[in-house]
Parts: sequence; structure tokens; C-alpha cells
Amino acid sequence: MSINAVILAAGYGTRLERDLKNDESGQYSHLIGTPKPLLPIGHLPLISHWIESFVIVPDIKKITVVINDLHKPRYEEWVSSLRSNLSCVVELISDGSTCNEERSGAVACMRLGAATDAGHTIYVAGDTLLRDDFTLGDVVKRFQELQQKKSLNSLVLCAPVAESNVSKHGIIEVNDSGLVAHFLEKPQPSETSSRLQCPCFYILSHTSHQYLENFIQDTKGLPISARDATGMFISHLITCAPVYAYSVTGRYDVGGLQSYIECHQEFLKKSN
Repeated sequence: MSINAVILAAGYGTRLERDLKNDESGQYSHLIGTPKPLLPIGHLPLISHWIESFVIVPDIKKITVVINDLHKPRYEEWVSSLRSNLSCVVELISDGSTCNEERSGAVACMRLGAATDAGHTIYVAGDTLLRDDFTLGDVVKRFQELQQKKSLNSLVLCAPVAESNVSKHGIIEVNDSGLVAHFLEKPQPSETSSRLQCPCFYILSHTSHQYLENFIQDTKGLPISARDATGMFISHLITCAPVYAYSVTGRYDVGGLQSYIECHQEFLKKSN
């Protein structure tokens, strides 16, 4: 089974950028202007941790990184620094934006990154990192099992979330068979009994990409807020095709300076 991988890296990381500029210590001022996927996490840029995971899965043949024009030179420099013997092709595609106000929205970036043949595709946010129990090969194996049952089946991740953080994340409600029944974008804790967040890591079947195109067309005339979070598409997809959940223990947050520092320090300790 051939699988493409798409890393969504066209965002502008406004909250972290604000934290960096307001940090009076100046210790991390050298990171101002650095896109989140290129932030050092341990001894590697965040995005390189994904590259290292992708290249050891034989089914993954191509990696597409969707970027913006503002950060394009930084990503070109990063690509040129990758080892030459990678088993996958790494391709950069820009959404053409140069500032946050021009952004195309994360769902539009999903479509931009999809191969023209729209085969099975992994989509992952460029600022997402998962805890140590996450093994990409195991997730791909689970997707392959689902494909043997029905070609429309897709797979998303879920992880526990504290009640105080429910309103900060996309939340999924899952039935006893592991099928995603509902997706709620940043609900209040009182609006759902679920305490499962849905990180931006999805494996979409080739047959489900028709619904991605339909969603883009249906939201074309609406404000960007209608397609700015990938979960909005997942909310649509579960009404059209089966989407199953795969449990992991958690994800790292690099959205703000303090949480970034904690993540970076943890990876440094693991590598020593």
C-alpha cells in the first residue's frame, strides 16, 4: 500500500511569536521569526522528527510540506540540510501567502498538499508532536486493517484531555466500536461528556478525498474561519464516511513559549 504524507506548515504561529517578543529574559530572542515547525526540539527541528518517523515506514513514498511564501527561504534551507539518502522524496509547496491575514486556511492547505491522484494520505500539523507511545508503523498498520474492511475508512488520533483544556481543542465522541460519532470544535466541558482531544494527525483513504474537495467548494464563499481548522473538515467527513479513532497518551504543546521550553528540554534530556 502506497501512502503519501503531508505536513501542514503554512501557519504563522502568532501566539508563540508574541510570547517570544514579550520575553524579558531575551534568552529565546534568536527564535523570533522562526516558523514553529522549524523550532529546535532537542537536537532537531520539530518537523525533522516527523521526517525521521516517515522514512522508516516503507509504505510512505513521498512527503509534501505545505508552507507559505514568507518562510519559504527558511524551509528551502532546511530541505537542503536533510541527509541525501532519504528513502522518501520531500517536496515543498507554498500557499502563496506572506502574512497571517492572507493565509488560505488549514483545510485549503490539506487540499493543496494532496497528490493529484489523491491516494491514501497522512496529514499532520507541522507544530504537532506526540508522546513516546506513538509509533507511526502501528498506526499505519491499523489503517491498513481498516482498509481491508472498507475502502472509505479513515483514521484519526485521539488523546485524553483535562477538563480545564476541553475548550482549547477539537473534541471527538467515539462509540464502542471505535467509530467517531461526533466532532466538536473547542466546546465547553458542559457540552460533551467526552474528554478525548483529536490532534491534527489523520490518515485519509483515497476514496474520502472527494469529500475534502466538496468541503472546499461548499465553504468557498464563507469567511476563512469556516475552513481555518482541520477539525472542521473532520466534522464534515464523519457525516459522509466512516472515521475511526486510534488512542495515544498525549501530545506536546509548542503553541506558547513556556510549553515550548518544556518540550524542548524534555527532548534534550531524552537524547542525553
